Amino acid sequence: MTDATPEGELWGRRAAQRAALGAKMSMPAWKTAVERTNIGEGTEVLDLACGSGEFCALATEAGAHATGIDASHEMIRLARLAAPAAEFHVRALGRLPWEDGTFDVVTGFNALFFAPDPEAAFAEAVRVSKDYVVVCDWHPEHTSAILAVGWAIRGPSGRRRPEMPEPHENLTIDIPQHYPDEDTMLRGFLSTGGYQRMIESEGEESVAEKIKAATEQYRTPDGGYQLENKYLMSIFRKNEIPGN
Repeated sequence: MTDATPEGELWGRRAAQRAALGAKMSMPAWKTAVERTNIGEGTEVLDLACGSGEFCALATEAGAHATGIDASHEMIRLARLAAPAAEFHVRALGRLPWEDGTFDVVTGFNALFFAPDPEAAFAEAVRVSKDYVVVCDWHPEHTSAILAVGWAIRGPSGRRRPEMPEPHENLTIDIPQHYPDEDTMLRGFLSTGGYQRMIESEGEESVAEKIKAATEQYRTPDGGYQLENKYLMSIFRKNEIPGN
């Protein structure tokens, strides 16, 4: 089987490593989304670019019926293990196969900027939602350490948050990431899809040296690494979005 997009293949290469070392960094945002959108018994939830399924697992623990899509077959395989009560599909961001208003809550955590057309992806999220749409992305006004490292090594990605209407609520979410030692830090960074093409062209050792140099400022006295990051979470209510 092939992944839904080339990006899906890149993220699938070290999916298990990514799930173990980086996925749960977003837990503060996931918990906030569950609380703010009243996810609970019987809620229908769709998570876009669900990765290894941890948010869907949290939603099902709250009593929801969760569905996740991701472009990577390997991520979806892990998601089915993480949230066996949820439903998962290998699918790229874009036109969604569900009818209007199928889900009470649609979420996208660091997701919509992977779409070829972020505005169209947002419009689809709104279309299949019944009430809430949650878009969570790196905060545009606070440079997160993970982004700063990526920019230092690869330059800006060129990805962008979609242009969206005024949300019902904007929240700043702190998502610190701690690595206990250099080896864990390197495995965490190298597990992400963004570094896979560099590894192909330059070799893992060269990329690892660049990551070590870029993260030196975040090293703690005990030899660990503390990276401070912030998300901007925008929560929309469908009935407040013009045209809905």
